[in-house]
Amino acid sequence: MKIFLSAMEGSPFIVKYMADKKIKMKYNLISYYYIQKNQKQLELADMIRDNSELILIDSGAHSFQFGKKVDWVEYTRKYAEFIKEFDRPNVLGYFEMDIENIIGYDKVLELRKILEKVSDKIIPVWHPLRGIEDYEKMCQKYHDKVIAIGGFKGTDIKDEQFLMFLKVAKKYNCKVHCLGMTRKKVLDKVPFDFTDSASWKMKVVYGKDLNERKLPKVKGLDKEYQCLHNYILAMDMQKHYHKKWRKECQD
Repeated sequence: MKIFLSAMEGSPFIVKYMADKKIKMKYNLISYYYIQKNQKQLELADMIRDNSELILIDSGAHSFQFGKKVDWVEYTRKYAEFIKEFDRPNVLGYFEMDIENIIGYDKVLELRKILEKVSDKIIPVWHPLRGIEDYEKMCQKYHDKVIAIGGFKGTDIKDEQFLMFLKVAKKYNCKVHCLGMTRKKVLDKVPFDFTDSASWKMKVVYGKDLNERKLPKVKGLDKEYQCLHNYILAMDMQKHYHKKWRKECQD
């Protein structure tokens, strides 16, 4: 199991600290929506990629889909151009534009085709609106590749159902990425191939470290060091679960 630490595009202090100390980061996830905003963000994305063992790119579609009119085709085409320029061997994959709740599944499939013309690393994301039969069809179509399911608590899939989804995926030799998943009680029982979450960073917002210890109220650079502290703890978590599930996940 490889746990990707997301929201890294908003953590330049950590990225630069790790690079300066020549500490190789393990698995990171960044959002295209944020990194495409300006040259500085694009340069940061390059730094994250070049100093990570593996990296994943989220389409960022959910970051701005509500309350704003968007030309989804144009956005997807720009995302595709970015993929062509950004890709390296250590980029595991690029998540599709999974926004059928806004534009419908047929349109999502059209946007997926735009992305698949430039890369064979596009990761389809299953949602309940597509139906359970579609999940098996997706696994069959994308055999030997990475597929994704949702892991946010209270949405998409119940905790006790995850093993069933993995069983179907393994039938077609698919690797499964569970989005938004770092809940230990699930990770201890379910051998996902990949997961991600920004909980390492959000805990600092709520005044805690990754081990649930209370952090002092600080600002500025001290807050950045608290985030760095949690990131390093999260790297220990990455190592722990990779070792725990290495044989089952064959990674």
